[in-house]
Amino acid sequence: MKKFTGAVSAILSVLILLAATGCGNAKTPKDVDISAMAAAIIKSGAYTDSMSDKSTAAQTLYGIDAADVKQSDVYFSSMATAEECAVFEAVDSAAAGRILTACQTRQTSQVSSYENYVPTEVAKINAAVVAQSGNYVLYIVSNDQAAVKTVLAQYGFDIK
Repeated sequence: MKKFTGAVSAILSVLILLAATGCGNAKTPKDVDISAMAAAIIKSGAYTDSMSDKSTAAQTLYGIDAADVKQSDVYFSSMATAEECAVFEAVDSAAAGRILTACQTRQTSQVSSYENYVPTEVAKINAAVVAQSGNYVLYIVSNDQAAVKTVLAQYGFDIK
């Protein structure tokens, strides 16, 4: 009986370890082609405005230190809408935290800017995807967040 109980305990321990390991890997995307992902988001039909790739201006507009960014791809609308698609890969988790803070600040700033300019855009800004997953940071304002989240899921992001 002791051999049977010991074997059951060992098998259960292995199953729990495997389950825990599997869950950990599914939550943080790795080696994401951020340019392909940003392009897929733009092509998803989530935007009502024309979008232009302005990655070089993004770090200045967001107030992000270039040393924190491994790579980025950022699209801006014509400014008639608040639509944006910003995808950053940080150099490490601490840098990702700083980029996330900059994106949150950008969101607050955009709400203030659009409240009087185009008040109907404020709802889009408030519904933005502002998230960090590992070293990746997202700031995505669109007309159709469900379409954006579908694309993000294809790249391993679990955004609620």
